[in-house]
Amino acid sequence: DQISLCDCGCWDGLVSKYILPYFQRLDHSLQNVSKIVDEWKTLLKKKEEPLQSLGQLSSKILINSKNNETAPYCLTNVSPLCRGEPNLIIQSKKGFAKVSNLYKCLKMIPRSEHVLICKETTTEEEVECLLLRTLLCTKKDNKQNSQIPLYCLVGPEKLAMRTSTKVIKLLQHMLLSQSELRQMHSYLFVMFSSNGENEIAVTLQHFERKSKEVIALLHMEDSLYMKEWRSFLTERSNRKPFVQLYKSEDVGMGKTWKIKHDIEKEEKLERIYVRFNSSTIDWDSTINKFWQHHPCQFNNDSKMDNQEIVTKKKRSKDDLVVYHLDISSCVNKEMNDFLFQLLYLQHIDTDGRSFHVNPNMAFFIEIPSKFDSFSETAADVLYTLFPSSNFPTVDVNKDNNPFQFGKEEQYCIKWIKEFQTGKLRCGEFVDIFVVLNICCIFFLCLQQAYKVEFVKVD
Repeated sequence: DQISLCDCGCWDGLVSKYILPYFQRLDHSLQNVSKIVDEWKTLLKKKEEPLQSLGQLSSKILINSKNNETAPYCLTNVSPLCRGEPNLIIQSKKGFAKVSNLYKCLKMIPRSEHVLICKETTTEEEVECLLLRTLLCTKKDNKQNSQIPLYCLVGPEKLAMRTSTKVIKLLQHMLLSQSELRQMHSYLFVMFSSNGENEIAVTLQHFERKSKEVIALLHMEDSLYMKEWRSFLTERSNRKPFVQLYKSEDVGMGKTWKIKHDIEKEEKLERIYVRFNSSTIDWDSTINKFWQHHPCQFNNDSKMDNQEIVTKKKRSKDDLVVYHLDISSCVNKEMNDFLFQLLYLQHIDTDGRSFHVNPNMAFFIEIPSKFDSFSETAADVLYTLFPSSNFPTVDVNKDNNPFQFGKEEQYCIKWIKEFQTGKLRCGEFVDIFVVLNICCIFFLCLQQAYKVEFVKVD
């Protein structure tokens, strides 16, 4: 309603931020929903029930959706999984790597509709919707060898106790009831749990599949992302997002400065800096930062900030945005939850906002040299960033990122040397005052030019 009443000339921009990401969950390839929203407004003018009209539009999108275009055919071998019944996999370590590898084995690219990652705030309605999608997709096509996607429920042990009880009843009714099973086709459903003793996993214990290493048939990362930075900058018609990692063996090599420099040396790139400096992730705040590049937004009074729109409204969907993700040494392995959704599902939903990865986006990810709570390597802690088909990686060192002294730093060094050799003839108080000021200026200059030397960013 707020968008339709807006007359600020930024209507399409508001739609692209507040409506498009929700529809992209239904079809990841959508880039423009103006016609769909026009139809939505027409239905509302006809006094159609709001939820009913939304359902009509969603059905149209699903019919033409490309989310399942890589799904396996129903006659394809899916060992060690079984069709037409639930599958339970207990995976205590590197769970998201197992999820992605399973999809790679099926040569299927998962989308956000296929995977539900549980949190304490996840509701039973979300789980029920996942189960409905799992079952209903088998009824869409009556062909003998139709495509049947894999749906996954990940981390049910994280659900609140009250929700867990309701989810168990859902599983018993929708997947374990004999009357229901007789009506089902060869659906594909897997529950991944890190704890085989939680009540939900126990409910499916007779359907546990032993995890084993299988050969991945798809390099998912190559399908989702450009392999070359220059191609991302120049390609237009077939552009895909881009991911590049920045790491160093030693602390203080200047990864932050290197990333900033790599972005600034290219013209017309917008840098969005997102820092992860806590063991927990503030999902809503993080997603708000991801939207900083967007020209249109509502302020706290639910009105438009006209000045902001005037200065940015000329941005187009082809303008390139680079996200500098600065991962601190204090993060824990839950960071893989966020990275899996961002880089593999390419879609993140929070209670208040959705964010979808589009072709004009690049991610420069700064990896800490060591971790506060782990002795393991970055490849073990942040394992989602290190698949078998590696993301492009820059190893930052003294050779490719030498320390550079600017004019201000050189000036300060000159004065310090003069003072140390006794060539500055001043009173004792003045000497101390001058040296302290010069040193302060020197350190400030270095901090601005090379932050990692004086503030902890690794």
